[in-house]
Amino acid sequence: MVTTSIQTNRDSVSKNALSAPTTERKATHTIPAASQPRFLVIGYGNELRGDDAVGPKVATAVAKWQLSAVKTLAVHQLTPDLASDVSRADYVIFVDACGGEHCARTVQLEPIVGERVPNSLPRSTSHSGDPWILLNLTRQVYSHSPQAWLLQIPTESFNFGDALSSTAQSGYDLAVRTIEHFLQTYQ
Repeated sequence: MVTTSIQTNRDSVSKNALSAPTTERKATHTIPAASQPRFLVIGYGNELRGDDAVGPKVATAVAKWQLSAVKTLAVHQLTPDLASDVSRADYVIFVDACGGEHCARTVQLEPIVGERVPNSLPRSTSHSGDPWILLNLTRQVYSHSPQAWLLQIPTESFNFGDALSSTAQSGYDLAVRTIEHFLQTYQ
C-alpha cells in the first residue's frame, strides 16, 4: 500500500492532544494514497453571515492539509450537482453551523442513517438542500450512497459580516480536531 505523509502547521497528534483546545498544532497525517479521494468533507454555509461561515471555514482548513485521500468542498449550500462528488467517496462529512434551541452547546458528529433519508425527493431541490436529500439523490442517480456524518458546530450570530463569534470559533477549533481524528480512525 502506498501512503502519503503530509506535514501541516499543527503539532504531533496524540489522543490527548485531540482534546486540547489549540489551533496551532503540527500533525503528520498518513492516509492511504488513492486514485480518487476516499473521504469527502463538505462545509456549507453563507460566508457573509457571521457564524454561518463556520462550515466552509472548516472545509478550507482541512483542504490546507493537502491529503490525497481527502477531497474538500466549501460551498454556500448543498445542491444536486454535488451528488457526483458524493457518489465517488467512501465516507462523507457534512459540516454545518447549528443555531437555535435544538442545537447542542458543543460540536456534534452524528452518523446520517438511512431511516432519516426520505424515500422521495421534494419537487424542487435546486434552491437549498440538506445532507439527507443529497444522499438520497446520490443513491437514486448513482446507486451508491457512502457512509455519512453530520458535524454540527454551535453558533451565536448570523448577522452580516465574516467574523465568527467566540462560540463558533471554539467550535471551529474542535471541529477541525474532530475531522483529524476521524481521518486517522477511518484510514
